[in-house]
Amino acid sequence: MKCLFPLCLILLFVFPASARKKQSSIAITHVTVIDMTGAPPKREMTVLITGDHITAIGRADHVPIPNGSLIINGSGKFLIPGLWDMHVHFTEVERSFPLLIANGVTGIRNMGGDLDQLIKWRSEVAAGNILGPRVLTCGPILDGPQPAAHGPVLKIANAEEGRQAVDMLKARGADCVKVYDLLPREAYFAIIDEAHKLNIPVVGHVPLALTSEEASNAGQRSIEHLGNIFESASTLSAELLRKESSPDPVIDPSDFPRRIASRGERMLDTYDPQRASAIFAAFVKNNTWQVPTLEVKWTQTFFDDLIKTPDERLNLVPASERQWWTPQKNFFARYRTPEYIVYRKRLYRKELQMVRAMHRAGVRFMTGTDLSGAYVFAGSSVHHELALFVEAGFSPLEALQTATRNPAVFLGEEKSLGTVEKGKIANLVLLSADPLADIRNVDKIDAVILNGQFLSAEKLKALLAGAEASAKRGQ
Repeated sequence: MKCLFPLCLILLFVFPASARKKQSSIAITHVTVIDMTGAPPKREMTVLITGDHITAIGRADHVPIPNGSLIINGSGKFLIPGLWDMHVHFTEVERSFPLLIANGVTGIRNMGGDLDQLIKWRSEVAAGNILGPRVLTCGPILDGPQPAAHGPVLKIANAEEGRQAVDMLKARGADCVKVYDLLPREAYFAIIDEAHKLNIPVVGHVPLALTSEEASNAGQRSIEHLGNIFESASTLSAELLRKESSPDPVIDPSDFPRRIASRGERMLDTYDPQRASAIFAAFVKNNTWQVPTLEVKWTQTFFDDLIKTPDERLNLVPASERQWWTPQKNFFARYRTPEYIVYRKRLYRKELQMVRAMHRAGVRFMTGTDLSGAYVFAGSSVHHELALFVEAGFSPLEALQTATRNPAVFLGEEKSLGTVEKGKIANLVLLSADPLADIRNVDKIDAVILNGQFLSAEKLKALLAGAEASAKRGQ
């Protein structure tokens, strides 16, 4: 088995060969099941897991427990499905995978990266060679000839190049096609058309050459970061969506955030609720999902507070990476202007209001953190994202569904994923407190069941310790 050496050491320490063999069955008894179907919690239940599936759920005295089963006393505990983070970027798995699993995240969607490496990790997880969440990936980002995207990017200038890119990604095994800000209109619509023919979803940003409504009507499956909905809903929509340029050379780097603030204030000042309602209706009609990544919006808005607040999770990030989170290294943190800081806070409040309004209109949402951004942490930031959904007006159950049932529906896999029901894959999280009473209780994890493998609190602590040791080695 080929494996990253430090990660192998962690896994061998936490899961020696004898312990990695699954029990013939696992029975969680006297537990409260929050199944995520929308039904009320079911108390005093027994959940039986055989292999990697849930094989029975019922009252404790109605579920026979096979001899030799691992029996877990679930009294006072709450069972929910494993969580998904539907917007991540990662370039290593030695730290990120243990952190995700220890925080109950059993599925992730990578939204841009090295396709060969990501497919390799996806395969190793599926084969059981690496302990990690299920991986879905888009591979390189599709952007215009002068791309705004960073990292692996395919530069697309016209329709033919767009179709060729989709064909290539599909042939190489990508799960989705991610589009970005500066794609030309012709190329974008060709990408959508080719992706429909090949049955591969188009996800990502809404290019500035289109409105949010046009992207939805074309068939884009998910829109990240709320797309350009504020520009699209402005009475100055056409002007704001044009790529901005200035004949004056930029001498002072702070001119960039100053221009963003100036444009953004005009955008918010000219927001038209009627235009927004029409866009919401299109999202509902076309089943266009939203992944607002509230977590990264929150970190960018309250950066000044975060850098002053002690956070033990910083020990999980190598110093070489953490330095780019500091005001001295982070571009917008270093060159922010007072007007930019004021604008960011106003925008964040409006974004929460926008999410609330879309939710009330029936638009569908999924959880995504944009992992890799400053102060966004693998796994634990999913918990805070759920709290931000509640702040935006979701009930705790609705927030939890954005990370459980909703991704399964989006993927067309609701028959096997997303809820705690008989016949579903046994990706589960056992909590020591009720997340419906307080969404913050989602971080009180007592155990994780990953594809039928029981990971106790002690094993999860060992994963966290291994990730911290890896971060120190990375310094």
